[in-house]
Amino acid sequence: MEAIYQDIACRLQARIDAGEFPPGSRLPSVRQLAAQHQVNNLTALAAYRWLEARQRVVARPRAGFFAAPPAGADSPVARVLPSPAALVDVDNRMSRLVELSASDVAVQLHMAEAHHSLYPAMELARRLQQTLLQRPELIGAHLPAAQSDRLHGLMRRLAAGWQLELPADQILFCNGITEGIGLALRHLTRPGDTVAVETPVYFGLLQTLAALGLKALEIPCTPDAGLSLEALEFALRHGPPVRCLVTVPHFQNPTGALMPDDNKKRLLALARRHGLTIIEDDVFGELYFGTRRPTPLKAWDRDGDVIYCASFTKSLAPSFRLGWLSGGRHHAALERLRASNSLVSSTLLLGVLSDLLASGDYVRFGNQLRARLAGQMETVADAVLAAFPAGTRLRRPRGGLLLWVEGPEELDSARLLQAALAESISFAPGMLFSAEPRFGHCLRLNFGQPWDAAQQAAIVRLGRLAAEQLETQR
Repeated sequence: MEAIYQDIACRLQARIDAGEFPPGSRLPSVRQLAAQHQVNNLTALAAYRWLEARQRVVARPRAGFFAAPPAGADSPVARVLPSPAALVDVDNRMSRLVELSASDVAVQLHMAEAHHSLYPAMELARRLQQTLLQRPELIGAHLPAAQSDRLHGLMRRLAAGWQLELPADQILFCNGITEGIGLALRHLTRPGDTVAVETPVYFGLLQTLAALGLKALEIPCTPDAGLSLEALEFALRHGPPVRCLVTVPHFQNPTGALMPDDNKKRLLALARRHGLTIIEDDVFGELYFGTRRPTPLKAWDRDGDVIYCASFTKSLAPSFRLGWLSGGRHHAALERLRASNSLVSSTLLLGVLSDLLASGDYVRFGNQLRARLAGQMETVADAVLAAFPAGTRLRRPRGGLLLWVEGPEELDSARLLQAALAESISFAPGMLFSAEPRFGHCLRLNFGQPWDAAQQAAIVRLGRLAAEQLETQR
């Protein structure tokens, strides 16, 4: 039996298809739609969200919902394009959140990191000591050619298990994935250029764009399927020239979305038609919960036009800051930029990584970490749904570290954070994840912390604070 909100959505879609609401026209407000169908506001909002997920309507902050063009529409409709590209400035909103990482907040759910206890700290410490004793020359030298070749061979074997075939001369290590993405952006863009990004989007990427003087063109991303290809194509046809796209196909930050393989192939075809270079951010790819690691977008790249960026930061050791990239036809230019930027990664840590890959310990550590994270995700998701007000929605991700929670439309997660901090609880409010004032009713929670009584109490309290906020607004 069809849900009431889906019935309402289908009726509204029929009115849009019949021409009653031309593309770009304002649709009835949530209250008006609720009154028309004699339902509550939450049901009407659910109908709009259902249509939004199918790209039939577009939400505009503080303006309401608008009819979107049908898929493949060729006529320019400026009012339903993604928000105009704009220079990014998120530092003011970011500063307080960064401070929390070094603060004494008791329950910290705001960062995209797993707890240190989930990583094999003692085993890595022994491995570091062993490597230093056996090869002390690594403390003050570049990685010898033979050892570098060995490491690159092991990296190629690792990637081949993901269906990703890498040329031997196209693996470049860097200091975390942020440096890799920064190098790619420096190579592809100049100040003032426009870069397409997902929205909601990781605020660290917005900071990188801001530092480079770039504009962000935000393309909708849904927890169900990731980047909206229809919205991207519409933007490429009718929006400003776009220099490149940064996308996170696997367990996107913050939504946790996993892009289906068919969509990856369609995205590559779309990029090829429009001459668009893609920067693939696969930082969470190794944190999958199923039996098979997602295949990188790069695996289907036949033109060398995808710059693939990955990292061992989330899957092995955050403090190692070992990222890497494979740049296709851009690789030589990226190597030159890296040499002028930070030259090399830690030779000692590269030696340790090589030993871990060769011994099979990296795979063993990964299996243990994924099992812990999968269980913690289910526990946190259950707790949020039990504690938060009616109308709260979430999609359980199939990997990663992050849970994207959509509260009732009236919820102000920035105000909620202020109330939570007073009780020594932190999370990431939704407004951080866009250059525009979007996602104010959403919040991102980290499920990488071991579940205990303190975290359980914090989730319950967050839900109560959210309910109290909504009650005072009625």
